[in-house]
Amino acid sequence: MKIVKFLTVGFLGMITNVVIFYTFVDVLRYPAIQISVIAFVVASIQNYIINHKWTFVDATIGSPVSYANYFKYLSVGIISLSVNLIVLQTLIDSYQPDLKVVAQIAGICAGTLINYLGSKHWVFRAY
Repeated sequence: MKIVKFLTVGFLGMITNVVIFYTFVDVLRYPAIQISVIAFVVASIQNYIINHKWTFVDATIGSPVSYANYFKYLSVGIISLSVNLIVLQTLIDSYQPDLKVVAQIAGICAGTLINYLGSKHWVFRAY
């Protein structure tokens, strides 16, 4: 089932994202929005490669991992990142959580459906 694979890859990306975010925001006190963007980029590279080689392998057989396709993936990801950043900032402003990583996790979850649909129907569709 493609959605299960996608969510598994997304969970791995979320772990990468959350570790980076927690370390730099909650421990080292860097600004949340900037670190969220950096963590997103790192996790998106990881997720693109794994999704290309595992989740959507039926659509990508014979097609190498490429910058062009990564930028398609990234453009979908930017939409979900926008949702993430809105949720993140809203939760931080509204609740001032001690651990901002909780707001980051909520933001990531909020953008997941957008990321899946864009990946399935545009980035990794069968050629």
